[in-house]
Amino acid sequence: MIPSQSISGDQFKSVMRRFAASVNVITSADGAVMNGMTATAVCSVSADPPSLLVIVNKSNRSHPVISRSGTFAVNVLSSDQEELAGHFAAKKPDPFADIDHRIGQTGCPLIRDADATLECAVVQETDFGTHTIFIGRIVTCAVASKSPLLYHEGRFCRLEDMALHYA
Repeated sequence: MIPSQSISGDQFKSVMRRFAASVNVITSADGAVMNGMTATAVCSVSADPPSLLVIVNKSNRSHPVISRSGTFAVNVLSSDQEELAGHFAAKKPDPFADIDHRIGQTGCPLIRDADATLECAVVQETDFGTHTIFIGRIVTCAVASKSPLLYHEGRFCRLEDMALHYA
């Protein structure tokens, strides 16, 4: 039998802070409109076909851009790109004005010096609560083999920091 009770939003957030996750910037473009958003809600789906999912709040300005264009890119930030996480979380009016980037095969901006980039074509959208789960088929990717930027317990950290903290 499924319990009828749910945990509170505060309990949920408290537990989810225990998940260490890579810090990503999800980029999108629809014509001349380009946007980026900082996110940790990224997950692999399948190796065959290569696919991943991103979860985007319906109120985020990236949401309609991804939905209309049918594309997005995941830029896995490297450990020296913490300032970019803050930049894209700040919802600047022209988010790419001062950011070193190039335009990828899907038309989405790709952040230079990211640890990895993955460009995706949306194959499925599923609404759940306040968010939409976008499943994307990966059409191209690149790896720089740097150390990734992580987020854990409400703060940015690096693999090296985690090893020292839990040693």
